[in-house]
Amino acid sequence: MTRLFAAVLLLTAAVAPAAHAEDPKYSPAYDRCLAAPSGQSTMGMIECIGIEFEAQDARLNRAYRTAMKRMELPRQKAALQKAQRAWIAFRDADCASLYDQDWGTISRVEAANCRLDRTARRADALEDFRKQG
Repeated sequence: MTRLFAAVLLLTAAVAPAAHAEDPKYSPAYDRCLAAPSGQSTMGMIECIGIEFEAQDARLNRAYRTAMKRMELPRQKAALQKAQRAWIAFRDADCASLYDQDWGTISRVEAANCRLDRTARRADALEDFRKQG
């Protein structure tokens, strides 16, 4: 593991929210992408994160649709829809705050990793939403 890669892992770990003790469910392809020589550069990391974000965003959308199907009443569906829209706005604004061109390219990695991490964690939460209820 290169020093840059190790430093980025430490930095991105610090950015991840501490609300969940478990790591989010990432694909094995994501780890392989980051471990590849092309995944060791800043641009390579951003590309790997982008590819995994697309996969996690698709999983999030599937989990949301499934959670909506679990809602029996229109008010329950409306409440989940309102929460999801607010969550998306928060995720996007909060993660965007981690990037500024004056902070160097590592801030792009931090912001992209924030979006990925939050999306995967929200997908995890929606997969379990109201399963028992």
